[in-house]
Amino acid sequence: MILKKTISAASARLGRAHARPLALALTLALFAAGTAGAGVFDEARQKMAAGDAAGAYQILKPEERARAGHPEFDYLLGVAAIDSGRAPEAVAAFERVLAVKPDHLQARAELGRAYIALAEPEAARRELATVEAQGDVPADVRATINRYVTALDTGLSGGGTQIENNLRLTAGWDSNINNSISDSRILIPAFAGLGFAALGPGAVSEESAFAEVAGRVSVRHGLSIDRHLVADLTASYRANEVHGDFNQGLVGLNIGLMQHTPDWGTFGLSAQLQSFWVDDAAWRYTFGALGQWSYQTRGNTDYAVYLQYARLNYPGNSIQNANRYTVGATVGQALGGAGEAYIFAGAYGGTERVVNSVVDHLSHDFAGLRAGGEIGVMERLRAHASASVEVAEYDAPDPLFLTERSTTRADVTAGLRYALTSDLTLGGSVSYTRSDSNIVLYDYDRTVASLSLSFDF
Repeated sequence: MILKKTISAASARLGRAHARPLALALTLALFAAGTAGAGVFDEARQKMAAGDAAGAYQILKPEERARAGHPEFDYLLGVAAIDSGRAPEAVAAFERVLAVKPDHLQARAELGRAYIALAEPEAARRELATVEAQGDVPADVRATINRYVTALDTGLSGGGTQIENNLRLTAGWDSNINNSISDSRILIPAFAGLGFAALGPGAVSEESAFAEVAGRVSVRHGLSIDRHLVADLTASYRANEVHGDFNQGLVGLNIGLMQHTPDWGTFGLSAQLQSFWVDDAAWRYTFGALGQWSYQTRGNTDYAVYLQYARLNYPGNSIQNANRYTVGATVGQALGGAGEAYIFAGAYGGTERVVNSVVDHLSHDFAGLRAGGEIGVMERLRAHASASVEVAEYDAPDPLFLTERSTTRADVTAGLRYALTSDLTLGGSVSYTRSDSNIVLYDYDRTVASLSLSFDF
């Protein structure tokens, strides 16, 4: 697991960028000469030629039981598997090739690349050295080996510095931009004798079309084979067509250290800073720390546990300053299949304590559940959905409503993403929020529909 995010991605790109023309031409020619399954192999050949390794894998995989042990089949299956991110299956396929043809240099070179992707550098070096030691290695194969060795050496030194950027433009409609109730008149128990109170415009739900621009810069710098510095800078600004006093801006920075282990997963510790504005004025500053552990099994199951502390400072209303503590866990599973489905679930809980005891009614405990997933519905088109629920129980009676607040918030989101290119994605989503509270001010509904264009560079 140590090198997966350093050298495996680089080696996979190398494998796709350099099509290994001699090896693939030989393999495909042998396939074309086969007697059974020629149509299947032709289709797989076309997918590989078009750079669709995942598509070729889906075609070849059902044939594995009948054709495993045939070197030509196993070699192409192995190439399709590693180029589509299935390194363990690629290893098995290439080993079957070498069991029948120990002198199959292309298969041995690709086996070395598969070991790189599996973070097994010594095994990778062994296979690559075996190929390099042959005197009659074709020039294209030797060039490929040199690229893999370079990728391996880069990974062993920490992978260098990798920078990823994303820009997202969104437009949509929001039924409740200020998370407020729709009734303009409410009864406040502390002043019940005065009758119903009229709420000001900012306390009643407002709807508006909106536009948002958001960006992210992610930096990963290798310190050693198993240790990396990571940094994420995010920023966004959302402007409403009407009610500009609810325009929102956000800037956040996470800086941390990730420690990878071969058997126990990855441990991380990071510092977090965030500034949130409303109507171009600072509303809240947040700073804190996040500790997390993550682990991925060979069966593509993801586990994570995290502990977070955040200090919340409100520059315009410091009496609300608070300390927030959260602990949680998530699990995810890649299901594979034609749609390459992925599902996840998580649970969390914690407490938020105000610093000033005068407003103890704002201190509360909370707990929540999340679940969701995504699946490919057709080529380049994926569907996603998620749902969450959070319950918050407050410590002391609200001074105006004379009762301890209890709020349950549920959120549901569904959408589609279409890959226009490998770097440009068009997405659409609809989300619904229901906040159910025993205090009327916090009882509301909200619906948001949006279209977005996301660009990775």
